[in-house]
Amino acid sequence: MSAGSPLEQFAVSSEWLRKSSDLRLDASYYNPRVARAIETLQRSGLPTKTLEQVTERIYIPPRFKRIYVDAAHGTPFLQGSHVVHFQPADLKYLSNTAHKDLSRWIIHEGWILVTCSGTIGRVAVTPKQWDGWAASQHILRIIPAPDSPCPPGYLYAFLSSPVGQAQLTAQIYGAVVDELTEGQARSILIPVPKTAKQKELVNAINDHALRAVKRRAEAAELATRAVAEVGDLLPELPSDMPDEPAGLDEFERFQRATQKLLQVPKSEIAGQ
Repeated sequence: MSAGSPLEQFAVSSEWLRKSSDLRLDASYYNPRVARAIETLQRSGLPTKTLEQVTERIYIPPRFKRIYVDAAHGTPFLQGSHVVHFQPADLKYLSNTAHKDLSRWIIHEGWILVTCSGTIGRVAVTPKQWDGWAASQHILRIIPAPDSPCPPGYLYAFLSSPVGQAQLTAQIYGAVVDELTEGQARSILIPVPKTAKQKELVNAINDHALRAVKRRAEAAELATRAVAEVGDLLPELPSDMPDEPAGLDEFERFQRATQKLLQVPKSEIAGQ
């Protein structure tokens, strides 16, 4: 909350507190936005499953001591702040020889990444260009399940929507640094298509999301090439000039599509 902004106030039923499996006493857990999000899912008529039920695996890798090297001898390492950029700036590289079992931190194309420490709930789909990169323990991994009724692009879109974000941010805990656990992420409710029309819309959402991932990655490559060509034009650039252009802005969320699927205005979730 920024300085000078009004405090958000709301009342909750003691029954809600009693039914809380975690007996949470932090106010954000009982924010009415979460109840409205769940009500939205119920009113949609769509059946729901937990995120764990529609994916292959959800996990956060362990913490580890990082040893950085130059790009020629290392693996690109994504930080939480890089998740929303397709052209991450200030990339560091993990030593390929100093880290044992580096595979525990490697991500692959099509995985869904969610920031789970500090700023919670930034969501991205791993593009082809990031396949085989490493990522920090501040990024939760969601591995889509083959033949799931909820493909990766659709999951990305839903988790980025007001209904998904309300559930993600309600789970936050931590006295100093906000955190999201694997178990909390697994419990998030996902609407599952039932009718042929709903399945068609889910497939359309998935296609739009994955096409956007591909095109933004291609745009990042073109931007990198353009900057390199400027270097060819001006070969005497100072040696202390940065090697990489700044990261691209976070690409457009797919809220319209998910709102259409749920058939509810965004303002109802936000309580506006």
